[in-house]
Amino acid sequence: MIPEQSASQITVSEDPLCTEPRLTSFDSSLTPVDLFFVRHHFSDVPKLDAARWTLSVEGEVENSLTISYRELLKLPQRTLPVTFECAGNSRVAMSPPVEGVFWGNGAVGNAEWTGVSLRDVLNQAGIKDTVKEIFFEGADSGEEEEQGLKFDLSYSRSLPLDKAMHPDTLLAIRMNGESITPDHGYPIRLIVPGWYGVASVKWLIKIRALDRPYQGFFQTRRYVIINEGADKEHPPKPLTAMPVKSLITQPRRGKVFFPGETVIQGFAWSGEAKIKRVDFSTDG
Repeated sequence: MIPEQSASQITVSEDPLCTEPRLTSFDSSLTPVDLFFVRHHFSDVPKLDAARWTLSVEGEVENSLTISYRELLKLPQRTLPVTFECAGNSRVAMSPPVEGVFWGNGAVGNAEWTGVSLRDVLNQAGIKDTVKEIFFEGADSGEEEEQGLKFDLSYSRSLPLDKAMHPDTLLAIRMNGESITPDHGYPIRLIVPGWYGVASVKWLIKIRALDRPYQGFFQTRRYVIINEGADKEHPPKPLTAMPVKSLITQPRRGKVFFPGETVIQGFAWSGEAKIKRVDFSTDG
């Protein structure tokens, strides 16, 4: 089915809603909010009110917390440009085809996120020495199906403790200087720089410190790397950092060239290393 197209976004999936911008819209290193890809896992977008929103912090902590939006705003804030990509980006080009949302190449974006370092909140709660991972739950929920079985669940993921305690891992309040929109996780979402977008849980409502690896649906059955010969001794591993990748945004595919100067434009990104250079080939 050909996706429905709008002025700024292409609808890749209607239920759940998934949209991506046309590549020719990428004319700036900072992605405008209305051009930033949208990836929902369930049909309904949570309708949350910042005035009533609270975030619980529990589990293996010295002091369980319930933090309001107003209380979070009082904590020190920082702003970071963060690029992240949907793990299924470019699925349209995969051969043989694989299951999942049929993304083109636009499920990637770079925004300036303003928020509170997650570690400041975890330090308030007092992380015990037994903690291995930090669990995050969003307010979005629905049904997933696998091998004929249906699961009613919320979207949730976890981070290893060292990543959760990194000062750049944020509880984000603003996106490009404005309040985060409902499609992008209003009022608060997790931002995990360098990792696939799957880790940056939207509509965040719960944090739990765990003394063992999290075994939830989206941690062990979705967004995982399954190695050949996987078994109980070598189970699937959750997707984490983004690899090096690049994207040509101009010229458009199929454009006919004439003698003279041609401008080639695009972006390159990497999860955990700097890009040293970009090489371009005209002969494949």
